Order: sequence, then structure tokens, then C-alpha cells
Amino acid sequence: MQRVSLALESYLEAIADIQAEDGAVSPSVLAEKMGCKRSSVTSALQRLAENGLINYHSYRPVTLSPKGKEVIESLNKYHNILRNFLHNVLGFDETYSEKEACKLEHQISPEIIERIESFAKTLENKKNLE
Repeated sequence: MQRVSLALESYLEAIADIQAEDGAVSPSVLAEKMGCKRSSVTSALQRLAENGLINYHSYRPVTLSPKGKEVIESLNKYHNILRNFLHNVLGFDETYSEKEACKLEHQISPEIIERIESFAKTLENKKNLE
């Protein structure tokens, strides 16, 4: 997965959420959702477009590119693995696990996610054998 900054990943997630609801994203709606100025959104959109993660042209709705959709799918996978690990393996409550997974998904490397997933599966298989 191509990684961009935490802030840009947050914009990408917001775009995905709005796009899922409305089909396309206007920069003004994105600014409102992100709680920031339109100029900040424009700058972020330009950087996301430069990375090939969104389809963006001035004064037109924004959509995720195929590459952007892949990043969102990876982030969702990371989030689910982390949330389940925190809750099912480490025993944190669901609300806390959800909040922490949201933070961690942006910081963790693919190698660590793979090991966490493998470890959790090993524990699950061992539990099923007992």
C-alpha cells in the first residue's frame, strides 16, 4: 500500500465516507467534514491527486481513483485487524479498541500488521483445537 501522511490519509478516509453516501465529494462538504478551511482542503486535494489517489479538477466533484480505493481497502483491513486484536486478544473493550485502531492504522507498517494478523490467527486456531 502506498503510504501518505496521516493528515492525507484522514482526508482520503473522509472522501471515501462522503463518496459512499453521496457518490462524489465537493471540496466545501469535505472542508465542513474535516473542520478546516477550503484552502487547506484544496492543498490536500492537490497532493492526493499528485499521488494518484483521487480524481480531482478545480470546481468539480472529487472521487477516489482505483489507487485511492486500494489505499482505503488497506486502511480498513489494518483497522479491522487492529481492532480485533486489541479487543479479542488483548481484552480491551470495544469502544477503546475502535478508537485506538483508528489511531494506529495510520502509523503501523504492513510488516507489523501481517505479524499481528498471523499471531491472532495462530491463537484462534489454537483456541479452536482445545
